[in-house]
Amino acid sequence: MMIRALLEVIGVASILPFMQLAAAPDAIQENEWLSWLYELSGFETNREMLIASGVVVLLLLMIANAFAIFTVWLQQRFAWNTVHNVSIRLLKNYLSQPYAFFLKYNTADLRTKIMTEAGQLSFGILIPLSDLIARSLVAIVIFVLLLLVNPQIAMTAVLVLGGAYGLIYFGRRKLMAQLGQDRIDANMMRFRSLNEVMTGIKTVSIYGALGYFFQRYEKSSKLFSTFMPRVQLVMISPRYIIEVFAIGGILAATLFLLIQRESLVEALPILTLYALAGYRLLPALQQAFAAAIKLKHTMPILDSISEDLLLKAVHPTVGSQNGPRTLFKNNIRLKDISFQYAETNQNVLSQVDVVIPKGHTVAFVGETGSGITTLIVLLVGLLLSPECVIYIDDQPLDASNAKNWQQQIGYVPQDVFLFDDTIGHNIAIGLAEEDIDKELLEKMAKIANIHEFIVSEMPDGYNSDIGERGVRLSGGQRQRLGLARALYRQPSVLVLDEATSALDGITESAVIEALKEASNDLTVIIIAHRLSTVRHADCIYLLKDGHLAAEGSYDSLLHSNEVFRAMANFS
Repeated sequence: MMIRALLEVIGVASILPFMQLAAAPDAIQENEWLSWLYELSGFETNREMLIASGVVVLLLLMIANAFAIFTVWLQQRFAWNTVHNVSIRLLKNYLSQPYAFFLKYNTADLRTKIMTEAGQLSFGILIPLSDLIARSLVAIVIFVLLLLVNPQIAMTAVLVLGGAYGLIYFGRRKLMAQLGQDRIDANMMRFRSLNEVMTGIKTVSIYGALGYFFQRYEKSSKLFSTFMPRVQLVMISPRYIIEVFAIGGILAATLFLLIQRESLVEALPILTLYALAGYRLLPALQQAFAAAIKLKHTMPILDSISEDLLLKAVHPTVGSQNGPRTLFKNNIRLKDISFQYAETNQNVLSQVDVVIPKGHTVAFVGETGSGITTLIVLLVGLLLSPECVIYIDDQPLDASNAKNWQQQIGYVPQDVFLFDDTIGHNIAIGLAEEDIDKELLEKMAKIANIHEFIVSEMPDGYNSDIGERGVRLSGGQRQRLGLARALYRQPSVLVLDEATSALDGITESAVIEALKEASNDLTVIIIAHRLSTVRHADCIYLLKDGHLAAEGSYDSLLHSNEVFRAMANFS
């Protein structure tokens, strides 16, 4: 930055001797240094030296501007590298947080920070800060040059121009800070509204609520668009105000020099210097002011994402390799499990005690709100609490072994997560193409009763794209893909969370029979509201209001428990 400032000032300063030569060529013989340079260079006439001086001045200006372009490139490269690094760090920090973290925050807000606020941090803070330093250096060096030429005019210019910018900045800094926070809030609301309508487009369309969600986005977008022009106005308007003072200052300086020198020819070189210095100084002051205003406007971003940048990783994520799985051998025990969420005072689960032997199929059933979903989240290690002790072969499940435990689990939710890629990559999730076992892929797809559909109806078989969230597939096909994905990792525990709810009765029966034959050692945990799914379970646990209300086989519960019988009648 200092080199750039010096080059710009050298380019400006070189105008003075050139204009002096142009105004009075005889000065070459009268000035000791110019005379020495004239003889050393071998010029034959004053005209030749004047032309050469003009070429040198032009070259100096070209070098200064070329270096300015180079520094802009360096600045932009640094800025975009920073955007990349900050966004990657944010994403890595978020992904390394426990499941409970995502229960507290709106994921659209997290995406906003990753996708836009990381850029604002770079282009709203780092770049303006470097601009402020660079432009301030240019202004200071130019001022020193003017001070050497004429102290009175230089001091007057600094007091008038610097004072005007200072008054405007201190008068607007609180406004800019508030606009900065308002911009962040409006931008996050834009992302939320857009994410909600795009994610739920099917439901929103069916319920005729497109207009409602459109208006939500329109309102936040309008608010965001209202703030930005105000920010830009505050940044650029001083330039037009200060130009009046600058032009007036040049006129005043002209009159002052004419009075002092009594000749326009004598005053012309210095006037030219001041004009060119003003040409460089005004943009430098304006850019420094704009950078200071932008810094003030963007500072709230630091408060918004600084804590997220310092989040401590709870578990390894990106780039971590799965270690060898230590398979459980005997049983899983939920010992007197009681749990409540941080924001509530009521237990979701109370003293649930269950033992699941290896190789058995067990089911958890209950009415909505019975606590089954929370129980499964605890069981698969997404929520860890010292008050909720789950034992795997007498070893308590905690942060030290949760990842190893999850490697043993195949999980199929009711709403299967699918991404815009091929069927093969969706089943073998997280694996590169060369790492996919094609034979295992087809084997598990057959067990999930989806293989025939893939090879006969999809245009490119396992290489067919399925669209965003599997939009080109039916609900049943998505669930069967989810089941094939769970089986592909060859789990020791398979959790079916309403995983067959979208299947017809015949397909469901075929899938259940295939699972029985898949592995005798496979432990299957089923959550279901349709009790036909759990007929074959070795043991069924009925939960009510977070308590374990009953347990037993399907037939025994059907005869002994009224709640279970009522659920069976409605299935």
